[in-house]
Amino acid sequence: MLRIIGATDKGMTRYVNEDRFAGEVFSPELAYGVVCDGMGGENAGGVASALACEEIRRMLESSCRPGMDQRSVYMILESAVATANAIVYDKALQNPETMRGMGTTVCLAVVSGGTLYLANVGDSRGYLLRDGELRQLTTDHTLAQLLYEKGEITQEALRRHPERNKLTRAVGVTEAVEADYASCRLEPGDALLLCSDGLYNMLDPVTLRECLRQSIAQDDARCLMDAANSRGGKDNITAVIICCEENENG
Repeated sequence: MLRIIGATDKGMTRYVNEDRFAGEVFSPELAYGVVCDGMGGENAGGVASALACEEIRRMLESSCRPGMDQRSVYMILESAVATANAIVYDKALQNPETMRGMGTTVCLAVVSGGTLYLANVGDSRGYLLRDGELRQLTTDHTLAQLLYEKGEITQEALRRHPERNKLTRAVGVTEAVEADYASCRLEPGDALLLCSDGLYNMLDPVTLRECLRQSIAQDDARCLMDAANSRGGKDNITAVIICCEENENG
């Protein structure tokens, strides 16, 4: 059985919320979730994230079917990211004075038949909570991450690096974009967290894990929003949680 929980908050310092999210459980073994975090001047970031999230929602809700095989899911993910990219990019071309360079992160998950499929562009993240341990599933597309992968900075320095939020990839900025894809099995008791950087940048890993567990127990993601805001809430905050639970029929 799958269950989905989601929430978003503008945080304590931003005037508008440029994050967007969507998700739905279609059947006991089929669900999706997506988080988009917009970037761009004025309100362009909010336009980019709204366009991308709505297009991904539309495609996932019209294309997902029970019993899909791996190839079918990956085709849907690739098509959703590519179409969202084209729509945001074209919108910016039509309105260059106010929307030039706008874009959005995308962290998108489909759970089908006990397997989790992920696609991500940018620095919104996917985490897996299993047996009380929280593990990051996605890799950020940032300048600081590139430095870390080259061995020029340590993992500890990566958390504090001034370029940790400078994106190397985003949906809608260029005519085409490459997403990263991954998959893993989901077991009963597992939970997937999709979130924007406004959440994980405010919380240390232990606090993030414990607030996630509390949100699952309460069926309410506000615990995560409140925790990030209590520590400054320096950005918009969004979380989508997909819980894999024991079948009620055993």
